[in-house]
Amino acid sequence: MQPTAAPEASWESCLDELDALPSLSVEERVGVVERLIRNPRPGIREQALRVGAAVLSDQTLIEYLRSDADAVIRNAGLEILKRKGGHSLALAVELLKDPDPDVVLQAVLLIDHIGDPRGLEPLRAVLRHSDTNIVQATMLAVGHLGDHRVIPDLLPFLSEDLWLQMAAIQALGDLRSNQAIAPIAELLTDLTVGSTAAEAIAQIGGDQAFKVLSGHWLAFRATLDPESSLGLLAHVLEGLATEPAYPAELRPSLAEHLRDPYRGVRQSAARCLIALGPGAEDTEALSALTAADEECDVLPTCLHRRTDLAAVLLAKPLPLNSWGFLLCTRAPDQAPIDALVASIDALPAVQLPPALLGALEELRLDALGEPLLRLYLRTKTAERVRLLPVLQANRGVVARALERIEAMAPDDRLVLQAILGHSSHETLQAVLELDDDARVEVLRLVLDQADLLRALPWETWLSDKPDRYLDVAAKAASNGGLPDLLPHLRGALTRTPSAEAIRAVGRLGDRDSVRVILAIFERGDLATLRPVVIESLGRIGGTEARDALREIATSREGIDSRLAYHALAECASEDDDECFRRAASHSDWYIRLAAVGALARFSRRKNQRALSELAADPVSLVAQKALLALRSQ
Repeated sequence: MQPTAAPEASWESCLDELDALPSLSVEERVGVVERLIRNPRPGIREQALRVGAAVLSDQTLIEYLRSDADAVIRNAGLEILKRKGGHSLALAVELLKDPDPDVVLQAVLLIDHIGDPRGLEPLRAVLRHSDTNIVQATMLAVGHLGDHRVIPDLLPFLSEDLWLQMAAIQALGDLRSNQAIAPIAELLTDLTVGSTAAEAIAQIGGDQAFKVLSGHWLAFRATLDPESSLGLLAHVLEGLATEPAYPAELRPSLAEHLRDPYRGVRQSAARCLIALGPGAEDTEALSALTAADEECDVLPTCLHRRTDLAAVLLAKPLPLNSWGFLLCTRAPDQAPIDALVASIDALPAVQLPPALLGALEELRLDALGEPLLRLYLRTKTAERVRLLPVLQANRGVVARALERIEAMAPDDRLVLQAILGHSSHETLQAVLELDDDARVEVLRLVLDQADLLRALPWETWLSDKPDRYLDVAAKAASNGGLPDLLPHLRGALTRTPSAEAIRAVGRLGDRDSVRVILAIFERGDLATLRPVVIESLGRIGGTEARDALREIATSREGIDSRLAYHALAECASEDDDECFRRAASHSDWYIRLAAVGALARFSRRKNQRALSELAADPVSLVAQKALLALRSQ
């Protein structure tokens, strides 16, 4: 089969050919697909490959794979068969016996891509093929299938030439079986493949892997790269279920590198020492570890078993003490209570890390009731909302602590009682007795108390003092799920425009609010609220909101137009297709990105044409998203 020169064709003509495929003869279909898979435009080629999977016969695809003189056609045959997934397995297995080595190689790659375990036995036979490239690809494929039964088939290749050695080591590592550790270990001292062998053993992991790698480190550390060797050793140690037995000289050999000039070496040495268990080097190792991490949202794996270090970590300043709290959650019964209480009492109560707050939610220890109350009470009102989940998770211990504390501001006690499940009737009466300022501050902290919120006189408050109550009422409506407040919010919005209230009507999908917020959008003195209006229109959806968004998108420029296109994409219907097909050629890439999202929702030929053009967009994010959309249709 001779290569055909790629035609200079327009998007429209290419897609017209794809449209016409159902009416063509088999021979004509093949010709169209063969032309279009040569098209350099990713969108066109992607659609041609997808169509090819539906219209081309297995025999035609086999001929593609045998096309020695045409790499494009050969690659297309493989890509089309990949798109057919498991349906191609039987064909691929049959092609393993083909006399053409290139076809066999393509078959191996196809089985590797499919990942079906039924391909294992046929692949084992191919390991005896005379072509080195085929054998190398087959080893990698059987490694990906993850069945340790092939280990005896792979071991002989460890003594073959470099190309096959490397493939065998990688495949054995992928299989993750202890059975492969000893044979791979014999290659650790090989100057060419030694580092690859170490990586494979670390990938297998377990006690045996630790013994081999630690022994190799002790014997040859003077000639090894410490960053790589210690990193692999740390990886294995962190994966062990229990602290391992180890030779006495291992800790000193690791401690030498806690003062290494390279940060990565220091950190790997520290991870190893900490994972080994308690030792004299703990303080220095912990210092090296904590100095290497600015983010403390996740507890390092090397610390998972080291509950003995919890008190040390809790005494660290933010954010490092987050590790102490996280470590306590792994074994609450072993948590150092005095250190926990002292650490909570030392918290500054501003911008507390999410990981620390999450740990406080999980601990639920009786001794933490009063410290948590003290933390809440010394926190500024605006920050207290972040502590509410912690108090609610520890409801019982905090409630008992609240009963023991007599000296407390009435407003604080009222909020805490509401949070902890006190009688909503009593809380209601107490809220109504507060002055406006205190009442609003209290309400901001009880927005999850639906029964209480429903009983409050919002209509009166919004009518008399909309500027004071509108924002908190909006949050009550959206967070507390109170759609009955919507008419009152709309009325207050006309008098006191508020970003929070506009967001609330959007979250609640209130279509009766569209005209109200559009009136706000048109006011020149409220330009700062326009982005919020556009966002809410996208959430509300419906004909009126979509019409408004189309008008804003197409008649305005700058940020309003950009936001409107994206908001319209969120609520678009098929009636908006034409708008987004035009937007596909917009000069603003952000608007073209919105067009991709909208056009991908409705599988029409015209939309696919636009997506095909966008798949060749000069902005990679737009092109990738369009190509992904084409592949999913």
